Amino acid sequence: MQIGPINRLPTELLLRAFQFHLEAAPDTCDVYRHGKRFLASVSRRWRDVILHSPSLWTTIKVTSYCSEARAKTYVSRSSQSLLNIHFYSSGHDQGTFTAILNVLAACAHRWCSLIIRNDISSLHKYLILEKLNHLSFPSLKRVSFWGFPGSFLGQAELSQLIFLHPESSPHLEHLHLPARVGQLVPSHIRSGLSTLSLSFHVSHPIRHPSLFESPSFQGLTSLHVTDYSANVICDLLPNSIQLPLLEKFVCGLQYGKALIHALVAPKLKHFEYCPSSHHELASALFAGLNSRFNNVDYLRLSEFTTENLSETVCLAFPNVCHLELVPAKNSVRSHRVALPSAVPLWNNLKSLTLQGLRDTDFKFLSSLASWFELRLNGQPKLRVKIVSYQSTISSLFRRLHKHCHLELSDDFCTIDKVLCQSQAWEVLRLPFRVTDKFSATTFVTGYGRSRNCCCGAHALTTDYDS
Repeated sequence: MQIGPINRLPTELLLRAFQFHLEAAPDTCDVYRHGKRFLASVSRRWRDVILHSPSLWTTIKVTSYCSEARAKTYVSRSSQSLLNIHFYSSGHDQGTFTAILNVLAACAHRWCSLIIRNDISSLHKYLILEKLNHLSFPSLKRVSFWGFPGSFLGQAELSQLIFLHPESSPHLEHLHLPARVGQLVPSHIRSGLSTLSLSFHVSHPIRHPSLFESPSFQGLTSLHVTDYSANVICDLLPNSIQLPLLEKFVCGLQYGKALIHALVAPKLKHFEYCPSSHHELASALFAGLNSRFNNVDYLRLSEFTTENLSETVCLAFPNVCHLELVPAKNSVRSHRVALPSAVPLWNNLKSLTLQGLRDTDFKFLSSLASWFELRLNGQPKLRVKIVSYQSTISSLFRRLHKHCHLELSDDFCTIDKVLCQSQAWEVLRLPFRVTDKFSATTFVTGYGRSRNCCCGAHALTTDYDS
């Protein structure tokens, strides 16, 4: 009998393919039933690989699908591998949830990452914190805690998150916290923390830099701050926050000027400004920061208009190599379509990504083409990626391809749609790459094959659980 190509794959490659498939499943999917069980039903070899590969059982998601028996199965089949524990919203009663928690707590020494999602009930969060604060996690490196209930703030043991102290989590490196908690615990977190993400709320503003002055944060290489309401960081003095090792900064604050001007980070290379809504013009936001971030080579600006490419931005980030622009949501496009003459200050620019352009952005694209043409005087062509929505691919190509190396991605078309259009074949023969995010995802991960299950596979009855 001839052996099919897939069966000639070494076990290591087959296992990696399984991992890609399972990791691509949405959080809401019952991966145990519709992922592993589905794959195990294909052949005896696949079943053996899945049942005897501990790496496929190291992520335990406590959702409505989870049970005490299933938790025990994951703990057993993961052998002695490190575990990723994710708590999601579930409809478990207190007794069932406590039983699952006890199973996971018994192997706390193997936890390497912990996620507690925002949609978990306050009761379940209370049970989690009460349990965690009495355990030690010698392997824990990553913690993400969303939506800390305000009712916990008056309870010292809960609000201080004792399990994050160095005595309990000596190797913690990556931490995401609501800012209301972040202001209470920094002095208790180990100094080796490298990544910090804080979510602020209007009722808990930061008016002084003491939060960032903690010795625990001086070793940060990545900082991400965001808010969900209004101006939560204010009254910070310029140059008052010194983070000497910081390499990546993501600012999602609606009013981020005070924090940006307070930040001193000589090693910063990656800068993102992505507010939930746009309240400050870039010309004002970055004014007076001449060469402040001269080592930044990657810059991402969300909520942009052409005004974002003002001289103040160029001067604040003079050595940008990779620029990504994301347009303002639901906004009328700026009438200032001419790109500023200062933009050529970016002599080191190598690539540009434009997100969410439409056919209505004709004037902007025309000015962009003119700018590309000006840059060709003594400078190599830029690599340009345009992620467009409901656009005519061929029209974009005709406007820009002469002046740059162009890649187009259309989020709302499929490969079949492109190939069926009369102009598509002409486009596909041209020396650039047409990508299709939706279809590529379908091909790689199986998304969209079934409306009954997000992971794209139906449950099958097998002897998988035996």
